Amino acid sequence: MLQLLNRAHEWLLRGLMGVAAIYLGLMMVAIIYATVFRALNMAYSGYSFVFIEYGFIYCLMLGAPWIVRQRGHVYIEILTATVSPGVRNVLSRFIALVSTLVCLLFAYYSGILAADDIRYAEIDVRGSFDIPRWIVTIMLPIGFGLMAIEFARFIFGKETMHTGQAGVHE
Repeated sequence: MLQLLNRAHEWLLRGLMGVAAIYLGLMMVAIIYATVFRALNMAYSGYSFVFIEYGFIYCLMLGAPWIVRQRGHVYIEILTATVSPGVRNVLSRFIALVSTLVCLLFAYYSGILAADDIRYAEIDVRGSFDIPRWIVTIMLPIGFGLMAIEFARFIFGKETMHTGQAGVHE
């Protein structure tokens, strides 16, 4: 049952990373579109800026959990490479615990923010567009929550986050 759950979760993270990759490509197209039309003094949609601006948060929050799972995030192994394997195991799990707690804290408070934005119908004014603020804030608790799960896997799983090889990526 746990293997099935793990596969479903991995499939979800891969899917979210795929959406982030597609969104990033569409952001590039939107940047080119806005730049070319602006340079040619032609009218263009102001929504392209909103799409790009919100896209940064979406790409980050959709892709980050997969990056954590793959140990692709930025971390420094200088300390963990200098200690014994037993100490490294404890230290790595402690670092993963702190990372999990920080992500849970961010997920909690950003969840409150998103809920308030939905409840009070907060509006962001971008140019002449009124856009519900929850459209961007809803991604924060989702992304941080999924990152917390991924960091927690390094606490309780067989593998640790740190390999003990400073400067070497597996």
